[in-house]
Amino acid sequence: MFHVSRQSVRASWPAYAGAFVALTFGIALIAVTATLIGAVETTGTRAGVSSAERLQLDDLSSMFGVMSGVSLFMAIFVVASTFGFVVATRQRELGLLRLIGATPRQVRRLLLGEAALVALAATVAGCLVGTALGPVALWALRAIGVTSVHLVAPPAWIAWVSAAPSGVLVALLGCRRASKRAAKVPPTAALREASLERRRPGVPAILTGALTAAAMVGTLVLAGQLSLLAAVMVAVFLPALMVAALTSLGPLVVPPVAALLARPFVERSVAARLAAGELRTAVRTTSSVAAPVTAIAAMAGSLLLTLSFTVDWSSGQDRAQFAAPVVVTDPSVAARLAADPAVGVVDVRRTVSLPVGDGDTEDVDVVDLATAAAARRLRADDGSLADLHGRTVAVAHTYLTDAGVHLGGKVTTRIDGKRVRLRIVAVVPDAPDLYGNLLVTPGLVTGAPTQLFLTPRSGVSDHRLLRAAQALAGGAAMTRDAWIDGVTADARRANNLGLLVVLGPAGLYAGIAIVNATLIGAAQRRRQLRLVGLLGATPDQVRRTALWQAGLTTGAGLLLGGTTAGYVGWLMRQAITRDLAGHPAAMTIPWLPLLGVAGTCVGLALVAALAAVGVRRRANAHSVA
Repeated sequence: MFHVSRQSVRASWPAYAGAFVALTFGIALIAVTATLIGAVETTGTRAGVSSAERLQLDDLSSMFGVMSGVSLFMAIFVVASTFGFVVATRQRELGLLRLIGATPRQVRRLLLGEAALVALAATVAGCLVGTALGPVALWALRAIGVTSVHLVAPPAWIAWVSAAPSGVLVALLGCRRASKRAAKVPPTAALREASLERRRPGVPAILTGALTAAAMVGTLVLAGQLSLLAAVMVAVFLPALMVAALTSLGPLVVPPVAALLARPFVERSVAARLAAGELRTAVRTTSSVAAPVTAIAAMAGSLLLTLSFTVDWSSGQDRAQFAAPVVVTDPSVAARLAADPAVGVVDVRRTVSLPVGDGDTEDVDVVDLATAAAARRLRADDGSLADLHGRTVAVAHTYLTDAGVHLGGKVTTRIDGKRVRLRIVAVVPDAPDLYGNLLVTPGLVTGAPTQLFLTPRSGVSDHRLLRAAQALAGGAAMTRDAWIDGVTADARRANNLGLLVVLGPAGLYAGIAIVNATLIGAAQRRRQLRLVGLLGATPDQVRRTALWQAGLTTGAGLLLGGTTAGYVGWLMRQAITRDLAGHPAAMTIPWLPLLGVAGTCVGLALVAALAAVGVRRRANAHSVA
């Protein structure tokens, strides 16, 4: 049977070309991700790595962990969808095999053998591409300012060991479901002239849809009770589940959505009417072409909204906690400011990096309780700050959930090379830019000063305090609102860089998948468009029909993915609004990146559709000649 699979792949290579491309770049994506993760581990084991560099490496490790999850999901999703699409286009061929006596089991083995052959070839190509792109990715991280640490590339075999088995496994898993469906193709399929595709979903698709519906209902019911951390977790995992469900139910969902988008245009454009009719009948082709668009729109949109709203939450918490009207970013003038008659309190923010728990480095705030209470409204929501002395620590609310600790529990760290266990004596409100998750007193460690928070003496206005601070510190002195705005802008820039790292490779792969799926879909519609031409349609009408098909399919994918992202954003807003009760904060929607994602998807699909029409026209002209 393997010999037959090899002959079948050789004879049907145009059908598998798209699957080969999708799998090759999927394996390359996994290989690059493995290279980045390996580079962090390799660099971290070098001698002479400073604490600041180790903190950067910890951040990179977390970032690459998220990136690996997104990349692996996109690779599995796109490859499985593409293999299913390819198998679904061979109904007549598979029906012919059944007609000449092939059993359902033999059909399954044939298709799995074909998938294994394509996977072996794509694994070699993907590993080579990933090896070539690994150093480029490491260079790009420093070039765009993500890190200043020189990352040392790991041996190439590390990426191969991760990517090669993953690629073969993804291909076989992607083909397994399609082969089960293909085994049920009746022999009469070989005699069909019309390629009618069923809309009724299978049992796995129904189960996936039911699970997603249950998750949606559950999050909707609990929307008013979700903590911010729980909302963030939902924002990470729910889009993947919804994308899987929308793809499983794609033949049932995508064509009606595409028809809805076409409704305003079908009465005005013949090409739009032809395209809408084709999309309604070729349901599997339509849903398969829309799949990568739905995936990247949902994943990218959810992450963009989540990170943007998280920055809004941080800004709202800062404004709620901040009492000092003036901030000075030059701590060297602290003594002179303290002597100024306009200054009441100089609260010096001091931080120190300490290894906490399993070795992760945390920025720990060293606070003067009296000045921090006056300038940053530092208080205990649970426990007592009066107990914060010696080997004790106060923690922010989010740290309790993140670290899985509780009031009275212990936080393990190392101070001056010695292992120290700090008892949690107080839980304080979150204020991410005013103090960190962990707070200790100066008697335990000495921190480096970073900012000065000033409050005026009694009878001194905020404006006079600002002028006094600017006289000593110049441009380093600014109002509270100006400082928070600057910190917020810096956070958004950092998030943009982080998103570029997390979504960049997956987005590039999604772009390739969109072009690939559009070209495969155009190839499957070649017969229909040729028939339209024979019925009298002009080349321009055929081209416009292809563009309408690509545009409507992409639009349906964007609408479904955008709805998913919008629901995630609504959940985040509910959690943030409740957490900031009494301190309303504006929610910033990143319209430019969101529109950029949508525009790129539409542009790639239209360009691919035009390219397919051009290739088909040249092929027809050559055959006539």
